[in-house]
Amino acid sequence: MQLSKSKLFLIITTLVLILAFSVTTSMAQEKIKISSTYTGAFTKMEQIKPDDIEGHTLSLYEAKGAGKGSVGGFTFFNQGMSDLVKGNGTHHGYYKATDKDGHVYFAKWQGKVTTTMSPEGMPMVKFGGTWSFTKGTGKWENVQGGGTYKGMFIGDGIFSNVTEGEYFIKK
Repeated sequence: MQLSKSKLFLIITTLVLILAFSVTTSMAQEKIKISSTYTGAFTKMEQIKPDDIEGHTLSLYEAKGAGKGSVGGFTFFNQGMSDLVKGNGTHHGYYKATDKDGHVYFAKWQGKVTTTMSPEGMPMVKFGGTWSFTKGTGKWENVQGGGTYKGMFIGDGIFSNVTEGEYFIKK
């Protein structure tokens, strides 16, 4: 039996597509959903008031705390900066978390800060944005992924936060 060139081409093309689809499917990384809650407190804060706009404040800060979630318990160290006018504006920074086994992951984050006044005249500061993993050690080595965060200040220099996202370990 002799195959025509067009039938041979069709068979070879089909085999190549099947092979390509199987390789692509096997290379896909399983993404794992994660969520966590944590509470922290500022340990260091430096502020500059540029005096260009009323209420303009630039801040550089550090915070520490602990959290728990779908990946277990962890402690964290956070360094960030904000550029606010009357309590509203942007913030961004970097985050280091250590899990209960001593494995570490790092992330960067950026978002917005919003301040409103309660009926009693107290400022209510909320924040939220996005984050992404930048590095990891131990079981977090080659971690990839990210997600969202939202939180609020619950006391003087004390905040609570909720994160959601997904990750995979790049092979």
